[in-house]
Amino acid sequence: MNKIIQSLLLILIPFYPFWAWLSISLTNRHISLFVIFIFIALAFYLIITQKVRVPKYLIFLILFTIYHLGSVFINNLIPPETNLIYFIFSDVNLFACIIFFVIENTHFEEDFLPKMNKCIFLIVLLSLIVSVIQIKYPTFFLSREVTGNVSNLVYLEQKRIFSIFSWINLNSVGITLPILVSILLSFYDTRTKAYPIIIMSGIVVPFLTKARYVMMSAIIVFSQLFFISKISIRKKIYFILIVISGVIVSINVAKIYNYNIQQVINDRIFEKGTSMASARTRITSFNVFILKFPEHPWFGVGPKTRLDVVQLLRGEAPLIHVGYLSYLYFYGIFGSLFLFLSIFYLLRNAWQIGKKYVFWGCFYGLLSFCFANTTMVYFNFSEIGIILLVIYLRIFNEKLLLESSAV
Repeated sequence: MNKIIQSLLLILIPFYPFWAWLSISLTNRHISLFVIFIFIALAFYLIITQKVRVPKYLIFLILFTIYHLGSVFINNLIPPETNLIYFIFSDVNLFACIIFFVIENTHFEEDFLPKMNKCIFLIVLLSLIVSVIQIKYPTFFLSREVTGNVSNLVYLEQKRIFSIFSWINLNSVGITLPILVSILLSFYDTRTKAYPIIIMSGIVVPFLTKARYVMMSAIIVFSQLFFISKISIRKKIYFILIVISGVIVSINVAKIYNYNIQQVINDRIFEKGTSMASARTRITSFNVFILKFPEHPWFGVGPKTRLDVVQLLRGEAPLIHVGYLSYLYFYGIFGSLFLFLSIFYLLRNAWQIGKKYVFWGCFYGLLSFCFANTTMVYFNFSEIGIILLVIYLRIFNEKLLLESSAV
């Protein structure tokens, strides 16, 4: 069964955007609904056939998922005319818990890691190619979530580019791609032909999204190349040269397609002529949180922004637009603590693996995820970037256990 699980993870997870595209195109259903039942069956098999392990981060994530679903039921937040079973099994938290449980109880063989590295590199390369194509043809490989939803057409007007990831979620490019790049930076040497492509993807794709948090996430994952002492000065200089080359190439490609880079910098980074709308939204969110959080500080109001808060936000955002504050408002101190402890234990484990094996890809990838939620609300552990991150941590933890038992 281990072989089957490894093969499934290898084929399914890195190429998830394309499986999602096939699933929606052929069945009009998101692929997660099919995947969750496959992994539920695998989880039951593992429980029956072996002694299972549940690490601390997963214990707290399971507790948060139970609290989340309970909060939905208690506060009567299930959308009208929604099938209850469909609602539960489409929950991203439940999906993450089940797939993490399977990963944590799977033994990964030595040849799995290099295979997965190649798969991730291929996806990163494809994301770069598709992003460049979308400059000229914005609807190329774009999901119906954008083209079929009038409220999302604003992204087309703003010429935002989602690469291959819109078939999963509109936020996926900003969460998953930085993690993929972070992982690859820990494995590929600067002398390989793949290295410039990884750097280019990590620069070009985030910039084309026009989202500041994606650009900042890219900076965070690249920063590992300067903070890791074992990387030589020569490699750091080489990295800087590649970045400069990447910027020059990006500018020239943009000119060919009449893509106004200066306008992107002015509008999306410096917010010139926009009355600092984004910064104002975060300030308003903070002020509204200070006002409304004390009303239900311990257990929250459930995962939906109430009308009084929406009115206080004055139309600047449909929710408190800072992830940590929004979750404290939704779930209170008690419920949010489960989620925050899960993130803490993942970060601690990633730090320990980084120090032991000089593999910092997971730690900096997680940091980018944590940073993203200071400017948005998207604690989605079912993102393929987070799933891959958990796979890599599991592989290195297995290695650590073997070394410890051999002493």
